[in-house]
Amino acid sequence: MVIHLEEFQKETLTGYVESVPPQRQYLLQKFMPEQTVQDINFAYNVINGAYAKAASITGWNASAPLRDRKAIEKAYGELAKLQHSYRLDEKDLFSFEKPRTPEERQAVIDGVYTDTDDLIAGVDDTKEWLRAQTLYTGGVNYSDPRNDVSIEFQYEMPEANRLDVSVPWSDPASLPLTDLQAANEQFKKTNQRRTPIEMHMTSVTEAYLLQNEQIRTQVYGQSNGGRILTPADLQNVFRALKLPTYVINDDVIVMEAAEMVDGQKVIIDKEIQLLEDNKVVLLGDNLGNTMIGPSAEKGYATGKFANPIIHQNPPGEEVIVGESAFPAFKRPKAIVILEVA
Repeated sequence: MVIHLEEFQKETLTGYVESVPPQRQYLLQKFMPEQTVQDINFAYNVINGAYAKAASITGWNASAPLRDRKAIEKAYGELAKLQHSYRLDEKDLFSFEKPRTPEERQAVIDGVYTDTDDLIAGVDDTKEWLRAQTLYTGGVNYSDPRNDVSIEFQYEMPEANRLDVSVPWSDPASLPLTDLQAANEQFKKTNQRRTPIEMHMTSVTEAYLLQNEQIRTQVYGQSNGGRILTPADLQNVFRALKLPTYVINDDVIVMEAAEMVDGQKVIIDKEIQLLEDNKVVLLGDNLGNTMIGPSAEKGYATGKFANPIIHQNPPGEEVIVGESAFPAFKRPKAIVILEVA
């Protein structure tokens, strides 16, 4: 058995899982840095006001509302437990136990490490998705297609901090600088005259700005002959108007989703954009934390855990990697969401 090896025992594998650095940069981590907490029900307590304020909490189990506090606590506990697993099947075990060459046996071992690295990245990706849901939408809307559990809540974000433009930015004659100045002023109004430190958009939204006549005129004057705008031009204009620096977030993560095929529900992997196109989000500082809580799998300690499991029928081995994490949005007034479609 592969996971009988010393390096794949629970404590050793957990140490490995904890030591692997992130596979990529997570843009939102600096806005909600990780903070450990020993509260077992920390995820629910984040939402009910112990760590941050929320306007509403709704849960569904197989389309029926969850009305009991215990049921909602359990649902949020499951949402906070970010875990993924992979299995070694009979073919893998045969290659390990009866290899044709030493290299074939080593390939199975190397595969365990590779798959474990992917599981670790999946946990980190899901934490970033939760941060993106929080900061880019003002709440979390989550559906578990395997267990038919859905959870939705909104933080107490000022409604005035959700803005729409009068002319879509896809129109070159729109007025994005005017729109952004209005969003910037709204941010200052709800944050004691403080200004946002960054604004995030996708490259699709940026492309509208690079074709915009108001910005072209600001850069080149009235007789500009349709000259090309660059991202550097945009940053310079924003700086001159005392608008925050813009950052492109085109990151996607892969999550499970349900799809109906011939009347049957099928679980598929689906790419999810962290930030929607046609949206600009102005972000302040000290927004909150990504709370890292305890888990039973780790003896109620905090941090990532690894759990190797042996299956008998059919024969197989499984490794689960996870972490209990949930975003606590402590300053929901410190974001402004501008819809530009």
